[in-house]
Amino acid sequence: MKLVWNLEELFENSDAFYQTVEQIEIDLKEIKKHQKTKLNEMNVLELLKKEWTIREKANQVLVYASLSYYKDIYSEECINRKQLGEKLYTKVESELHFIKTKILKLGQNRIEDFIKKNQNLKIYSFYLKNLFRLETHLNNDKENQIQQNKNEINHQLELYNQLLRDINYGTIQTDDEKIELNSSNLSQYLSSKNRELRKQTFLTVNQNFKEKEQDFVHILDKIIGCRIENAEIETYSSVLEKVLFEENIQPKIIDTLIIAVNKNLKIIQKYLKLKASVLEIKEPHLYDFGVSIVPDLYKTYTIEEAIEIIKNALKPLGEKYLEVVDILLNGHIDAELLSSKHQSIIFSWHTYSFMNFKGTYFDLKNLIHELGHIVNYYLSKEKLPFMYEDSTVFVGEIASIINEILLNRYLYENATTKEEKIFYLSKEIENYFTTIYKQTLYTEYEKELYEAKKTGDLTAKVLTEKYEILIKKYYGNDMVYDELSFSEWMRLGHIYRHSYYPYKYATGLLMASMIVQSLVNEKSLSPESYLQFLASGSSQYALDLLKILHIDLNDLTLLVRGFKIVEQEIDELENLLRY
Repeated sequence: MKLVWNLEELFENSDAFYQTVEQIEIDLKEIKKHQKTKLNEMNVLELLKKEWTIREKANQVLVYASLSYYKDIYSEECINRKQLGEKLYTKVESELHFIKTKILKLGQNRIEDFIKKNQNLKIYSFYLKNLFRLETHLNNDKENQIQQNKNEINHQLELYNQLLRDINYGTIQTDDEKIELNSSNLSQYLSSKNRELRKQTFLTVNQNFKEKEQDFVHILDKIIGCRIENAEIETYSSVLEKVLFEENIQPKIIDTLIIAVNKNLKIIQKYLKLKASVLEIKEPHLYDFGVSIVPDLYKTYTIEEAIEIIKNALKPLGEKYLEVVDILLNGHIDAELLSSKHQSIIFSWHTYSFMNFKGTYFDLKNLIHELGHIVNYYLSKEKLPFMYEDSTVFVGEIASIINEILLNRYLYENATTKEEKIFYLSKEIENYFTTIYKQTLYTEYEKELYEAKKTGDLTAKVLTEKYEILIKKYYGNDMVYDELSFSEWMRLGHIYRHSYYPYKYATGLLMASMIVQSLVNEKSLSPESYLQFLASGSSQYALDLLKILHIDLNDLTLLVRGFKIVEQEIDELENLLRY
């Protein structure tokens, strides 16, 4: 069996693709005639219908063009098609902006009156309500300053990317040869079974980054400064409030997460101590925790075997879920190994997933993860208009992480050897460590940087000392800390590229583990309720959608349930290792 895309569901052929591009251009010219039209309850409906029809077509063009490119990155036609799709999408965004402006000028009361008079407008209610909510922080008087700050951020990100491209990672020495480190082989040597090799790698890379410390400081200081200024101009109390406002989430969610993780640091520190003991390391350093607690499982799977395992693992989600999986396995996943494909990325977009399946455990895990994303989109697309089809990242990650947890549970329960059980259980615990604890550490660090910047420029001393305090708090006292460990903040790309992103992974895994517990162990959540959640896209705010799953992220006691699960898994691992 082959897993390959059938993109004919998007466009029958290239001619149909280019015809749609031409039609969008015609539709844009037509809709622009309404720029001076006075809006009423009837024509505002027609205008919104036309707008979202154009947006959906433009999205379809962009998806098709991009997927075609990733399938054949060397094809001149695919490269040109992708550029055309991106250019058209940007044009659509720009030229349809006048509709939003016209609606906002009318005022929320008038629009609500229109909705009462014309019931067909109700489908746009949530979208329109959110439009006016977001408007409360627009500042047209200082739009130029906001744009200047955005341009400065983009400029600094260009400098940052250039710095990463040019940086020398250094050289390490093995018994036989010298190895030049780079971004491609770094993780391989940081997770090496050879302790001396991973020590050399860790210290060499951090030392080479430290030599460029002032460049990293300058870039980060500028970026954070611009983000703070834009938040203030738009009357937000903080960058955090600005970032969360779009999804209507209160900043206290972050505080709740940080408090919950801090209260449960001893759980993961117990695991780190156990890991050091199994690895027979008496004085563990940070570079010791990238290596697996047990030898990697050198087991391979055919596509057919992988699909059978995945379907068995996903049975707790019900027959309807499995029916959708069958549909998507037929033409919506491209996993075959071709030299023409992009080799290093894995992604899902619309109802399509992309990967290179080589038959390892990690490929199996990636396949079930991506299936979670496209089942989520498929169910939303089945029920909702285009404007609400796509889930936000905050809730969308739940769909994929639940699948991963179910896979590991299935593999663990059906393992035939003690070594296999240890492997799968340790992978599950490692996932908690990297996804909840470390991502929360990064979130807490970022929060402190924004606070520090308000009182003065960020310096190497400030950045390094704050990182040192947090690293020692999270990893605990049973550790030897190298001075270069505290310069690791330079390699945290997300704090340069995004504002407050890692928390989404931390909350995603906490919520996913609670949902699996409710679905499988407690049976307090039905598969039907879970499918309702998946089919809701972005038709409600994130925290309202989570209520379908009986989750309130403001409730600290609820989050603690997630830590109880990992605590039980660590106890179970300890017992396995003991006997």
